[in-house]
Amino acid sequence: MAHWKYAIAQHPMYLIIRECTTCAERTPPWGESSIHQYITRIRRNVEALRRHPHLRLGYEWSGVELEQLAEDAPDVVAELRALAEDGRVAFYNGTYAQPHLQVLSAEANYRQFEHGSRVYRELLSWQVRTYAHQEASVHDQVPQLLRAFSIRFAVVPRFATTLRWLDGGETILFDWRGPRFVEGHEFTSWEGLDGSQVPLYLQLPRGGTLDDWLATEEMAGRLRVPPLFVKVPDLIEIDEEWLDRHSEVELVLLDDALGERLRQHPTQGRASFSSNWSYVEGIGAEALSRANQKAEAEALRAEAMGALAFALLGRPAASTDGLWRTILRAQHHDVACFCAPELRDKALSWLGEAVGAAGDLADESAKAIVAKVASDGGRGQPLVIFNTTPHRCRTLVTVETDGAAVSLTGPTEAAAPIDGAAGRVRFLADFAGAGYATWWLGPGGDALEPRPIDRSLSFENVTYRAVLEPDGTFSSLVLAGTGDELLTQGLVHGNQLTATDSAGVSPRREGEGEREDWQRPKWRPRSLACERCGPAMLRHHGLGVTLDTELSLGRKVHAALTIHLYHHLPRIDLEWRFTFDQASIGTFYDDDSKLSVHWPLTVSGEVTHDIAFGVTSSRPGLPFFPASWVDVSDGTRGFAYLHQGTPKHWVNEGILTNLLAWGEDTEAIGSRLWRHNWPKAFDQRLNGTHVIRCAIYPHEGGWRDADVVGVARAYAAPARAYLADPHPGPLPAVCEVLTLSGDEVAVTALTVRGEEVVCRLYGLGTESAAVTPRSQHLVPAGLRSLADGPVEQVAPFQVAELALGRKRPE
Repeated sequence: MAHWKYAIAQHPMYLIIRECTTCAERTPPWGESSIHQYITRIRRNVEALRRHPHLRLGYEWSGVELEQLAEDAPDVVAELRALAEDGRVAFYNGTYAQPHLQVLSAEANYRQFEHGSRVYRELLSWQVRTYAHQEASVHDQVPQLLRAFSIRFAVVPRFATTLRWLDGGETILFDWRGPRFVEGHEFTSWEGLDGSQVPLYLQLPRGGTLDDWLATEEMAGRLRVPPLFVKVPDLIEIDEEWLDRHSEVELVLLDDALGERLRQHPTQGRASFSSNWSYVEGIGAEALSRANQKAEAEALRAEAMGALAFALLGRPAASTDGLWRTILRAQHHDVACFCAPELRDKALSWLGEAVGAAGDLADESAKAIVAKVASDGGRGQPLVIFNTTPHRCRTLVTVETDGAAVSLTGPTEAAAPIDGAAGRVRFLADFAGAGYATWWLGPGGDALEPRPIDRSLSFENVTYRAVLEPDGTFSSLVLAGTGDELLTQGLVHGNQLTATDSAGVSPRREGEGEREDWQRPKWRPRSLACERCGPAMLRHHGLGVTLDTELSLGRKVHAALTIHLYHHLPRIDLEWRFTFDQASIGTFYDDDSKLSVHWPLTVSGEVTHDIAFGVTSSRPGLPFFPASWVDVSDGTRGFAYLHQGTPKHWVNEGILTNLLAWGEDTEAIGSRLWRHNWPKAFDQRLNGTHVIRCAIYPHEGGWRDADVVGVARAYAAPARAYLADPHPGPLPAVCEVLTLSGDEVAVTALTVRGEEVVCRLYGLGTESAAVTPRSQHLVPAGLRSLADGPVEQVAPFQVAELALGRKRPE
């Protein structure tokens, strides 16, 4: 028999046990009933290491949980640090909060590794070398991030992932237990979209005991799997019984063991590695995802406003580290999990505080600039509008007013078309890049009142012709330039809701002892009819038209839908306001039963969507998680769908579906990997009001031709306006601070680092592209790849940072 090595990477559940009193993770022997007892278990791990010199233990700590442990038990962190220095302990993963990276934005992905590496360095003097993790947390750009943060190896996790060979592939032996990677063929190169490669260890996760594994491999003879077992369990007890059970294997640390195996058996072939699964299941109408997206957008706006104030005024930028740590902590996979509703509620509160704090920082920078802007050159009250992305855009601006009708003039002194609804004015503004422009509010005429409509509405602009029904569904969507119909004419209209009532279908029981097996429901949940209640209302205004309608799905779900169609904007905005009354909607394991919105498409082309720092394609039928947009195009015509925090999508039989909400009072929940019910039931029925926003963009050509990235960016980060008093000032009324020419790169952050403005970006083109900044206030100081140092150009999907120094005023 081969000499077996065994690497254990324990997965502490510190955050959920510390912050959530109702979670099942407080159930011994799986977890502990309090955080103090859990710390005692960690101490017993340390004591075992001191007693047994041959013992080697790995830990998959997150940065935030290490910080919590250092706060609660600093002596334990000191012990772990000393053991790591002695080569007895290793730490894996490297992120700040062990999130499901596949559902997060580019900046969230980057900051997870940035803050995680900082915590490991400061608390443990440790450089994480191996991305080993229990949870599925992979997508096609993670290899580039691992290389950027000096992480050398990755290991296939326990939870569901998708491995796709990019060339010849590996040798696989199929037996009755399923696919087995054969010894000598255990590494492939995990390749990112930019070409970055990281060695990926291919041992498949297995069930059963160590004795089962060893016996099976002895029986297999020379048909054996690689002799390095990797297991990533929840934090376990290291007692004499455990040590005796593992006496036949050599306990090793992954960093060393993987390096040794790789020297003996170099990588073979290349593979794409991602996940079509996460804890995002529509829980609580995706309140956590929506709040996270809002908090991120505000934090990025605060940083960008600080960069503008630094460039224009030399004003030092305030640190946003505290903001980001709050946001990143709320991205922990246990926060998003079905088993921690109390922790999720706390995280929603954290994110709300982050939104407020980020808004205050942005306002301080904006007001400092506004005070210096010469705003006395027009008639009326000055309105200084800031765009915080260094890209050209047409952006929708919203300003709260005192309710009086207003008119608006811009830099050209021509009256601008507006939507002057009560207490609010909306208008379109064009920007060449990051900067500001001054407009002026004046008195206006009366706004047109909405009127009821009980027939189809036809609306046309230069991009599309849409036909809407009074219930808010789309019966037709035609490209104006080609005459192509994008929607299938059938029983399902565009923007149609479906949901089922699951009350009484899924079991609700507090388990005792062993968990019961999940059983298929004896009957299917009842479909809820989506019916219009009350007349639809149509309002004409300078920007276009707005349709308001109200719907019900049974007695417990009410929906108010607002649809904005614009004369001079190619997208259509939709806002759902759902009010739930303790509603049971859908069954957890059946996505088709949950509250979803559907778009039946005539386009049968590639399904493309954005991920962190990239764009990838997904197979029809499988779920996927766009960071902000998904596009279905055949190269000549396309349909893009933009979301703001409802990331789970799929395309099946030509219908694009976005999952909006699920909620039950049940224990029939889990990670889809076993047949057991959860040890505890949770009342997660839908309740209260939830606002869900999305938009559609019909277009000609593919996603690059149609600038889907730019349209999605303008939708997610609209310009912000600040009212001012007329006054002279040293700054002009209109100022372009920084512009990147062309559409070959996409900026993810504009921030200040030391005495430089840093613009983080990635390549969007099919070939390498130059990064050409235009600014009267900043000068380029260098372009560097995130992973490879200085570069002259940015390759497709390569992440880079452009540094700019401030010009000294003459």
